[in-house]
Amino acid sequence: MTSQISKALASVAFRRMAVLVLLVVSVLSLHAQQSQPTMEQQLAALQRLEAMQPDSIQPKYQQAVLLLGTVCSQPQSSKAQQYIDEAQRVIQRIEALQPTKATDRSDLATLHGFYYTALIVTNPQQNGPRYYRQALDSFDEALKLNPKNALAQMLLERFKEGMVRN
Repeated sequence: MTSQISKALASVAFRRMAVLVLLVVSVLSLHAQQSQPTMEQQLAALQRLEAMQPDSIQPKYQQAVLLLGTVCSQPQSSKAQQYIDEAQRVIQRIEALQPTKATDRSDLATLHGFYYTALIVTNPQQNGPRYYRQALDSFDEALKLNPKNALAQMLLERFKEGMVRN
């Protein structure tokens, strides 16, 4: 009899512990979802990093990728043109550093291709014929400079897929 009572109490304790664990996991998951930084917060963090490392290409590169990626995922956003303009300024800051390493020049060419892609995505009928060749040439140049440039490879594939669908 005592054994059955002990098992019943252990079962109740186990269920309570399981509920407690699920509750804690749910709260942590909710907190994690709420604490995801916005695009503007991510951009501000990259800008602070750039200010600390003004001669580094990477914080600028990451800013441009973030801006152009946002435009391509939300081309009808009221801020799309603002993001494109800011990406162009960031690319110009990279160009001002006059990168000499092939990997850095490849990253710069990738950004040019991504920039033209963002322009096309925001207005395919007008900008597609105008910037199609520049985008392809930029991605090709990026891959000639660094055949292992994963972002250039992915963007070129997506660009070609997008052109086939439209």
